[in-house]
Amino acid sequence: MTFSEFNSLEFRLIGHMSLRDEHMTSYASCSGRLGFCDHVKLRSDGSYGMSYRHWRIDKKIYKTKESFIAALEDFSPNVIPIR
Repeated sequence: MTFSEFNSLEFRLIGHMSLRDEHMTSYASCSGRLGFCDHVKLRSDGSYGMSYRHWRIDKKIYKTKESFIAALEDFSPNVIPIR
């Protein structure tokens, strides 16, 4: 799967958590095998800082976009993983 195919998938909100110093929002594909989570840290003055994103393929987390794209090339939505 390419990154452009990933971007064309439909995702749904599966959770949002608001902590004292961070907000997290999680999304999953309709199949549930792909997902991503957006994190936003709060600054000491109360404003929002830079956000960052983690990606997920079959319960494995990728913290960089480059590692996620490399793993996504080997991903096939038609192959069911062995658990």
